[in-house]
Amino acid sequence: MKKVFLILSSFFLFLQFLHSQEVLLRFQPVKGGNFVYFLSSEGVLTQSAMGMEQVVNSKTETKFSYLIQDVFPTGNVEMLILVDTIKTKVKTQVPPLDTTFVVPIHLKFKQVLDKYGKGISFEFLNEKDLNLLGMGDRRIDKRSYAHTVVFPERKVSKGDSWEFSYTDTTSSKDGQTIVKTHGRYTFDGVEKVNDIECARLILNSDFSISGQGVVQGMNYGLEGEGKNTGKIWVDLKSGLLVRSETTSEIEMAMGISGQVEMTIPMSQKIVTTVSLVK
Repeated sequence: MKKVFLILSSFFLFLQFLHSQEVLLRFQPVKGGNFVYFLSSEGVLTQSAMGMEQVVNSKTETKFSYLIQDVFPTGNVEMLILVDTIKTKVKTQVPPLDTTFVVPIHLKFKQVLDKYGKGISFEFLNEKDLNLLGMGDRRIDKRSYAHTVVFPERKVSKGDSWEFSYTDTTSSKDGQTIVKTHGRYTFDGVEKVNDIECARLILNSDFSISGQGVVQGMNYGLEGEGKNTGKIWVDLKSGLLVRSETTSEIEMAMGISGQVEMTIPMSQKIVTTVSLVK
């Protein structure tokens, strides 16, 4: 009986240790590191216009990499982000379409983040390539293109949550789009992924999108709301993303005025997986 009691006591002490285990999450990769990722997303877009409904199914794949340029004494991290060729398959019934687009986009930009993973600055480094893609006049006022998590300042135990919020603004000569996001990460424990000790995080966030501008000579306005949910695994040592599995859903409407006046309701669901290749 005493032996059973000791075993049970040890077991409960072990559980208590696991529950009380704290981790301090920081974005601190090593200078000179090169990390390659593979992104795959599948989406369904449904929109209605002039009494007709169109359903667009798509699948996108690409590789991108992080080159860690410098890690400053303040903890800020300067990194280059390189986006390779983007391959997208699009399928619709009305009009009938089943094709694959391969775009050698080769985007290159610089991002500076602080030790908590929060974006500080962003800069395109290949303006000429953007002009060829028809994006030369676009300006990202606030945006974090890195797949990183904004960490809390404090240590966290399993079940602890912290909130985040940010605003992304994209402008061009034809208009402006603003996305506001507010959400929460929850630390869900430690797990090994690809032999890397990771913090497993649960993501829940809501966002709104609004915009206005001109398209093909007609004025448009855009309004919508959505949510992001999923799981994210980050390296306990460096804070780098190891894997993420997320779902994004949005309901929005575009109003068009000018030669033709109409409102186009749209709904979209995108499931995205990002994984560290090397």
